[in-house]
Amino acid sequence: MRDNEKPFLDHLEDLRGVILKCAAAIGAGSLFGVMGIGQVMEILRWPLTRAQAGMVQPAPTTLLALQVTDPMTVTLQIGIGAGILVSLPFVLFFIGQYLLPALESRERGLLLPAFLVGAFLFLLGASFCYFVVLPQALRFFQDFNHWLGLETSWTMASYTDFVLQMLVGFGLSFELPLVMVILARLGILQRAVVIEHRRHAVVALLLIAACVTPTSDPFNLALMFVPLYGLFELGLAGMGWAERPPRNRVNSPIVPSIEIVDRERGF
Repeated sequence: MRDNEKPFLDHLEDLRGVILKCAAAIGAGSLFGVMGIGQVMEILRWPLTRAQAGMVQPAPTTLLALQVTDPMTVTLQIGIGAGILVSLPFVLFFIGQYLLPALESRERGLLLPAFLVGAFLFLLGASFCYFVVLPQALRFFQDFNHWLGLETSWTMASYTDFVLQMLVGFGLSFELPLVMVILARLGILQRAVVIEHRRHAVVALLLIAACVTPTSDPFNLALMFVPLYGLFELGLAGMGWAERPPRNRVNSPIVPSIEIVDRERGF
């Protein structure tokens, strides 16, 4: 065993420390989320208010609490969700700090750029859902209820579940190009193989969109699938860049000439 290698029990001890630090970060973030539940709830209600703009017969924006424990349940749910989002950079840092000694130099070079790009893509996906998708989806359901002659009255629990699932789903879905580029850079996945199985990839994207969206209606499915397919094409372009050999490894006419001279000299 090399000097820099740790025993198995030491690795378990380090893993336990990482889990405790991650749990402490999530707990602290959840505490801040519960303390600021009023502001967080106003942020979550904004897409519903935005969906009312321009409607002929606006539906009421009041969310109902049908069960006695609904306010407490929703408060804990939103607090934990906000805590996870706030503490996510610290959790990823702790995990990366634990995995860093086991990575090769090439993989270490990808860690920081992947973290920054992944955080940007997650925020981009959540922002796209918050400002574009959610108001359109809520307006669609309100118009559909009006067309059926139904009154729109949503509970606080169902509304927050829908909004949080959509935000997290879009945020994670926007990580698709980064995953494809990293797999191509590490040599695990090839762009030619993905292009060859493009039809299967489209079916997989449809399944992902159906699993991510809280409802199974075609409208929300299309809202998820269209940007997801665009990200898939962007990932293909990124895979082409990731598979390019570095400039110092590109075949040059000088290298073969040096090898020929060495063979002639008997080296």
